[in-house]
Amino acid sequence: MNHPVDLSSGTAPGRGTTHKHHPNHMKNLQLTIIPLFALLMITSCQGNGKQSEKSTAVTEKSDRMSTNQSTRRRGPDYQALKQELQLTGDQEKQYDALLEKYRGIQEAGRTAWTGADGKVDRMTMFEKMDELRKQQSAEMATILNEEQMKQYEAFTAQNRRRRPGYPDELMSRLKSELQLDESQWQMLKAVNKAFEKSYHDAHDFYHGNGELAREYWQRYDKERKNALKQLFNETQYEQYLEIVKDVTPQGGH
Repeated sequence: MNHPVDLSSGTAPGRGTTHKHHPNHMKNLQLTIIPLFALLMITSCQGNGKQSEKSTAVTEKSDRMSTNQSTRRRGPDYQALKQELQLTGDQEKQYDALLEKYRGIQEAGRTAWTGADGKVDRMTMFEKMDELRKQQSAEMATILNEEQMKQYEAFTAQNRRRRPGYPDELMSRLKSELQLDESQWQMLKAVNKAFEKSYHDAHDFYHGNGELAREYWQRYDKERKNALKQLFNETQYEQYLEIVKDVTPQGGH
């Protein structure tokens, strides 16, 4: 596998803690970071014949695994959770109706992330599924009591398929604790989204192979950090590394 493009090869601003982001500099930085990040997946996924054969073998093996594991991958087992919640009769009716509602919305929305060729746009899928999860949780809070809702949230947090990029809660923390200005905030979101897209676009190469998925994630994460090193001043970058030090890949799927 070829190494990804090193984003740090671009012209980097000074690392002093008093560094200011001039509008023109931010514009140039954006023009540099995003196209380069878009090349990550292309560079990493291009390889010699052996790599292509390996990737094909991995994909074929993964397809077989997917067939065997289709039930497990349909999502959280809300029916099993229902038993633990000890719902009243009225709650159970509302609970079942709400789950059925969102199953219908999910099925109807599949066209939003499935192309004419049947290929899934994983970036769009994860974004939409995240939105639906939040909406479902908000409505579920009107049905369950406080203790039941804690159980529900813990269950969904443990069983949902996480997006590979930094989650919204972590992004908000970075914005607050690093005291990012608006230009920095917009660039952080752009870099994180580029990371997420690159990882999703490489899905066919690592699908079903957790070790290979971690390798892709780590390579793209290194480039994400290189890009943000150009964006943040020295103090901000040190804070950033401390905040994300425990962020790890979620594995391939």
